[in-house]
Amino acid sequence: MIEMFVPEMDQKLMDIYISNCISRYKQAIYDSNQISLKKGEKMLKGMKDPIDKYQITENQEGNLTSKMISIQHDDYFSKSEFSTLQYFASSHLKRAEPYLSKKLVSSQNFSDIQLISQIFPSFLTSFLGFECHLGDTKPRADWAFAISGVGPDRQVFTKLLSEGNFPDVLLQTPEWKRISNFAKAWADKNSDLTDKIQCFWLEFDMPNEKNDVPIPSIFFGPTKKYSNIQEKNISQFKWLTDTAIPILKGQDVPFQVKEKINDCLLKMPENTSLFQIGTMLSRENQSVRLHINKINPEQIIPYLQQIGYKENLEELVKLIDEIKDKADRFVFSYDVTENGIGPRIGIELSYSSNLFQEEKRWEDLLDYLVEKGICLAEKRDALINYTGIEENQNFSGAVLKPVSTSADYLDKINKSTIVRYINHVKIVYNPNKKLEAKAYPAVRLFENKQ
Repeated sequence: MIEMFVPEMDQKLMDIYISNCISRYKQAIYDSNQISLKKGEKMLKGMKDPIDKYQITENQEGNLTSKMISIQHDDYFSKSEFSTLQYFASSHLKRAEPYLSKKLVSSQNFSDIQLISQIFPSFLTSFLGFECHLGDTKPRADWAFAISGVGPDRQVFTKLLSEGNFPDVLLQTPEWKRISNFAKAWADKNSDLTDKIQCFWLEFDMPNEKNDVPIPSIFFGPTKKYSNIQEKNISQFKWLTDTAIPILKGQDVPFQVKEKINDCLLKMPENTSLFQIGTMLSRENQSVRLHINKINPEQIIPYLQQIGYKENLEELVKLIDEIKDKADRFVFSYDVTENGIGPRIGIELSYSSNLFQEEKRWEDLLDYLVEKGICLAEKRDALINYTGIEENQNFSGAVLKPVSTSADYLDKINKSTIVRYINHVKIVYNPNKKLEAKAYPAVRLFENKQ
């Protein structure tokens, strides 16, 4: 039985895993008509590692993938080397696992993450990552992956949810139904969303209690980097407040929240832009999280005062003064609620040079967090040691660039290499609570730029 190979596994997650694996395996067998269903089930149950030893013929995997996507790009499949294609998104994470310290992610934590990531095909994403809690003595992490709006990845996502044997236990929940509705709208060429969103993140908070069905938080980034909105018409954002957020929330945005979102966008500081919009689907409230990109630290306090932040700012002022020279790219986030601006403030720190695994400035920032008492020294060291590039002789001396879309050409997955780097660090400020620091080590597919 599969249970003996994955001890202490959450039973509902285990049911999702088994249902997903068997349904896909059966579909591959039915499509090929080359081996019997009973033989296939026996083979699956007998595998020590069902994902790594998921063996079907080149033709079977091509048929399965083709049927799942069903989009007008038949040449994807003829060009791809399916016999070497790692089918599940979990394969991307597993390639980075040897470099991921147990100080950051425990073995059980990683197994639970793998379990959920095996629901999704590898050609759905080229950008994944972990959220590590740096001050927590427990080695726990959440995880996320991105779906690109550049190529047909959104169509893949839509087909996966509607025709790809996605687990019924998920699709029966109202939250996943809303995600499915959003995916359909994003993929619809006649929708308000089709050209408005460039990326879509699903972030999974790993359950502390057993039997939790995984419900992700959703973050999506607009295609256009809106800035200096006061010089334009706020109606540009009707797609956001009238379509995108209502689909994800399952109801219209309350008038107070809509008005406050518009007010916050109109008052964005000079040279900043709207970066991402977040919705926490597992929470009952109607709050919406806004992320403001490329904000100067000195603009944060005046901006909070302009949009009506009511909490004490004294400690936040001190924090900003300490970190203003620790990075050169800052993203500022806050929650818009029915009662105004929420107390929680997030400040993301990173570097605009995009050196990825070659960035050397993280150590100084992480040292500061250790001295501040919000990062454990062993987690700092684990993060520094995590960064690097997958050994791949095909990329020796090559100039690399991130894979922008996984589904555009499936052979990119086979011919790509994994780069491990720190994407950003976030400091969370909440009045009357201890500061919290989080790091976001990335797992990303790169290709030869030439």
